[in-house]
Amino acid sequence: MAKTVCIIGAGPSGLVAAKTLMHDAPKDTFHVTCFEASNRIGGLWPLDKIDDEGLVNPDMCVNQSRHTVSFSDLAWEEGKASFPKAWEVGKYLERYVEKYGVDIKLESRVMQTEKKGARWEVRVWGRVEEKTYDFDHLIVATGFFGKPKIPKIFNESDVPVWHSSKIRDVKDLLTEGGTRPPAPGRNIVVVGGQMSGVETAGSLAFQISSAVNNPGEPPFPEPEKYVVCNVVQRPVWVMPLFFPKDPDVEVTEGGVATKEKNPSPTFLPLDLVNYNLSWRPPGPIQNTSGYVTPEAAQMVHGFMETYIGTDQTDLSTDISMTGSVRSEPPLLACSDHYTEFVRHKKIKTLTGKVTRASLNTIEIADGSGMIQTVSDIAAIVCATGFNASASLSFLPVDILETLQFSSASDEFPLALNVHSTINRKIPSLGFVGFYRSPYWGVMEMQARFLSALWSGDSKATKALEEDTTIDSMLKLRRDPRRAQFPMGDYAYLMESFASILSIARQEPPSSPPDTKTGIVFPPRYLPSSASPSSQREAKLSLEIIDRIFSSSASQGKFVARAVFRALQGIWHLDRKISSRLETFPSGILNGTASFLPRSPTEEGKEMEYLYFEEGEFRPSWGGTMSAKRSYVYHHTESTDKIDVWFAKSDYKTSDYFFHELEFIIPEEKGELEPWRAKSSHLCIDDLYNVTYTFSFSGTSLMKWTSRYEVKGPKKDYVIENVYTRPK
Repeated sequence: MAKTVCIIGAGPSGLVAAKTLMHDAPKDTFHVTCFEASNRIGGLWPLDKIDDEGLVNPDMCVNQSRHTVSFSDLAWEEGKASFPKAWEVGKYLERYVEKYGVDIKLESRVMQTEKKGARWEVRVWGRVEEKTYDFDHLIVATGFFGKPKIPKIFNESDVPVWHSSKIRDVKDLLTEGGTRPPAPGRNIVVVGGQMSGVETAGSLAFQISSAVNNPGEPPFPEPEKYVVCNVVQRPVWVMPLFFPKDPDVEVTEGGVATKEKNPSPTFLPLDLVNYNLSWRPPGPIQNTSGYVTPEAAQMVHGFMETYIGTDQTDLSTDISMTGSVRSEPPLLACSDHYTEFVRHKKIKTLTGKVTRASLNTIEIADGSGMIQTVSDIAAIVCATGFNASASLSFLPVDILETLQFSSASDEFPLALNVHSTINRKIPSLGFVGFYRSPYWGVMEMQARFLSALWSGDSKATKALEEDTTIDSMLKLRRDPRRAQFPMGDYAYLMESFASILSIARQEPPSSPPDTKTGIVFPPRYLPSSASPSSQREAKLSLEIIDRIFSSSASQGKFVARAVFRALQGIWHLDRKISSRLETFPSGILNGTASFLPRSPTEEGKEMEYLYFEEGEFRPSWGGTMSAKRSYVYHHTESTDKIDVWFAKSDYKTSDYFFHELEFIIPEEKGELEPWRAKSSHLCIDDLYNVTYTFSFSGTSLMKWTSRYEVKGPKKDYVIENVYTRPK
């Protein structure tokens, strides 16, 4: 007789749990009922561009690539962006439900559960009536993000105070959703220096930059006056979305090999670099998360500096990764724009903890007790996490006591065995996706473990009986040296579950036994018993990933994207003009060049800068004159190209096409050579031949040059430009 299973929640964790028990267990093992309180699936994730009922902004990009934000048995379409928008993730979930026929009872809120003997009584409020059901097993898939937390300290503030999950645009924030005029202040304060704090600060700064630099009337008054102030308790490493695969290169001189910064690395989405199994020592993979020793912290800090290319001192002392912080557990965040906004002083980082808030002022105390005051505040955003209580409101008090529930713990609100999946004392109650940073592959593994355990699998039963993680978990609740995501690192969790479930990781056929190669992806961990349809989807996913690795290595895929991101911000510009015609001046120009990010003004473009330069030109015949000009730069991932357009006389509006960069893939590349690009374009009667060089340090662009050879009826000159970051 089939065992009945109740699943609460139809976000990614509830959907994968339902699909796994319904389709991957032997036929008639389980009868599954999935309840969802809202009128749609998806949980946090919106289902289209307009749907905004989740906690995630539909227009926000994910911070792990689609190869990680996926399940093992449903491939993303090959043409999708590496980092899809939130609404595209919702569409992926709709395809998942459609493909596997997962049945969801929408608008069915679980109000209360009660354990009666070996069974679970579940009371559900549906569209028109309340009904009570009876189940053998219960899976909680309501997610970790129950209720946004806004500290009470901000109750006395006289400006809008919003949680980061509510933020969509600056105008709504400043006007409290259109209910009040903007406050007179100039500082928008974001409290929180981890993932959501950095993402939110970067997003707000980008919107302000767009309002200032896009043509036409800005969406709110005086956007140029606003500065984002990000309060961080300690420095955080900020990773852009694409990482160098080979940030260092081995150089041999005089028979001695040393490692030098690779000025022309290849690039991949950051998770296609970070989760590399071949970096792990021989033997079973160990957990690098949880408690972090000073030695382990220093190793991760060193890794981040190598791959980012800087210790961030050049950006701001408040996010400088020097001194004693290198022994502390590292904090990581993702943002393409944040760091250069910090350098540009459009984001001001402040280290400490908010200790007082009143009217339009806050006080921040650092570790030594020094107080700094931020006044003239227009709005406050709290990226201060979530309280999990709301996600567990249906569990009775006695069950929560057994699970040692703590509303004060952001990392481990429940004491659970086997990687936050179950508690040995209540073996009929399971959890899927109930931990910070729930990777989709791990959610799938948790669902497989519960399916195996409740099917009577001996290895799963033994794993639960022998699990000893609860004691260490409870200690980590209070340990200042716990990792940012202490439940376990991704590779360790996937490998550990694979061992318990006897899932053989997909390796190339030629690999020797017991080797660990490549990156952690869900489709590499598909059980051998998977259906032919699931196997085809996993095979397709891996083929797409193989093509991405191949094109990155041999065709320079993503280099244009990495260059474009790294151009953001202010550069010192040295220009030399050498003219062969007396009627056209030679001379030199010294000044600044700014790449100012803004919302794309042209259909189909994904990223855009307004380029603006100004400086003093000294012609060869003497004197000086002020000079300024602007262009518009675009990048689109689907074409992997950077193109440049002239701007109109307003210095903001795109006018007509100038040229497109073609990156040169050398047959043989010498050591320590930069990336090169070229272009040739006929502009009316004038032919422009352009060559570029781009020199990287990790993800950071340290120096770049451009050289224009211009020939036409009235032109015959060479322009040589050198761009360096200002000291």
